[in-house]
Parts: sequence; structure tokens; C-alpha cells
Amino acid sequence: VVSLGITSFTLCALGIDRFHAATSSPQPKTRRVERCRSVLLKMLLVWLSALLLSSPEIFLWQLSQAVSPSTSRMVDSCTITPSSSLSIYLPDSLHSLLLRYHQGRMWWCFGCYFCLPVLFTILCQMATRNVNSDSSSAQKQRNHDNRSNSQKSQQHQAVERQLNCTLLALAVVYGVCALPEHVCNITLAYMHITVSEGTAAILALVHHFLLFLKCAVTPVLLLCLCKALGQAFMDCCCCCCQECQPTTAQGSPGSAQVKLKAANETSLFFDKAKDTTAILSISS
Repeated sequence: VVSLGITSFTLCALGIDRFHAATSSPQPKTRRVERCRSVLLKMLLVWLSALLLSSPEIFLWQLSQAVSPSTSRMVDSCTITPSSSLSIYLPDSLHSLLLRYHQGRMWWCFGCYFCLPVLFTILCQMATRNVNSDSSSAQKQRNHDNRSNSQKSQQHQAVERQLNCTLLALAVVYGVCALPEHVCNITLAYMHITVSEGTAAILALVHHFLLFLKCAVTPVLLLCLCKALGQAFMDCCCCCCQECQPTTAQGSPGSAQVKLKAANETSLFFDKAKDTTAILSISS
């Protein structure tokens, strides 16, 4: 449940970030790098919200023993019940809230961990597209006679479209992987369909497999759809590989330019050092 909450609230935070980027930068300019403190605060807010909303799960699940029908032996299993051993220590007000949570747990998970991120992403995408379309039309009229600004505007819009498509793909993958579990739970709860223990175990295994698939596909999508992130990842992977490093041949023009640049920087450095020494000697 904590993992579902983190994924849901992260998608919502990304949607807010895309909408903020579309509304706060009407001019095509260099994107400012967000500070680490701001990123850490957002991550901390996401994690604390996910932990807080999933805290009732601690008081619902408990370990119990039951006889296995296949082996006729006592086996340990986790069961969900509002009268667990930890719920005894709760005050009456919190215990009543726990009972309400237990009654509406299925719909709470469906609304908070599926409908909220999907609808939030769709609404932010629609608002971002409207803002981008209005700003692009105004920018075309303003920069009709200026080619450089129009090229910067086109590059800026291409990057924004790429990031919006990345966020939309993440939301689609999350929805496809999380929807079967919610549909199955609602169907079994309201259609009064009885399934065997083996079928229930297979369904639980499929749901876990879909969640693991979502976690595995998400970084691959980010690296493939976001070209800047993929290029940075490849640079980090190839930094220790000798085959990927640039050759330092003496006859190549690239190495000559690098040496010339290094020599100029060195001469400038020593010139500044000499000037500094001269000034210090005069002042003394």
C-alpha cells in the first residue's frame, strides 16, 4: 500500500510540475535546474503522505494459523480483520475510524491509488496542452520576423511535448498494471462469485506480477522516452569504459584543439597568478 501511494502521489507531483512549467515559462528560455532542497522536500512530502494514508493497514493485518486443505497441516497466513491484536490499544475514536476504513477499504484504494493519479494526470495534461497551444500561437505572431527566437521556441515546445508524453506513458503503464486488481476485487465483492483457494492464489500471483512489471517498465520508459535522461545515463555507464572514451591521438584535429584549449587555459591561469604576485609585491 505504501508503494501504491508513493507511485500515485509521484504521478500527481509530476503533473503539477508539468503544469507549473507550462504556466511559469511563456518565453522560450533555458530551463532552470531545480534545487536539491526543493526536490527532497517534494519526495519527503510524497513519502510521508503515503506512510500516513497506509498506516491503518498495520492495525488490520494479523498472523493466524489455519489447516491447509491440501496437506492437512497447520500453516501460517495473514488475514485482515478490524479486531487485530494491535487495534486493542487504539482509543475509541481511532478505533471507529479504523472500522470505517475497513468497511470502505476497497473503494478507498480504488479511488486514492487508481482514480486520483489517472484523473489528475489527464486533467494536468489537458490544461498543459491548452496553455502550450495558446503560448505557441502568441509566440508565432510575436516572433514572425525573428528566426532565432522561433527556432528556440520550437525546440522548447519539442522538449515540453517529450516530457508530457513521458508522463502520459507512465500514467498509462500504471493504470494498465493496477486496473485488473481493482476490477477483480470489486467483481468478487459485489457479484457474489465464489472462487477456490487455488484460483485466489493465482489471481494474487498475477496481481503481484503486474506490480513488479510496472516497477520494471517504469525506468525503461523514462530512459527511452526522455532523450536527455537516456543520454545522461549512457554517459554515466560509458565513463569507465575505455572504448567509449575519446581517443588522444596526436594527429587528430580534435586532440589538437583540446591541447590548444588546455594550453590557453594554463597560460591564462599563470598570467593571472603573475599579475596577482606583482600586485602583492607592489602593495607590500
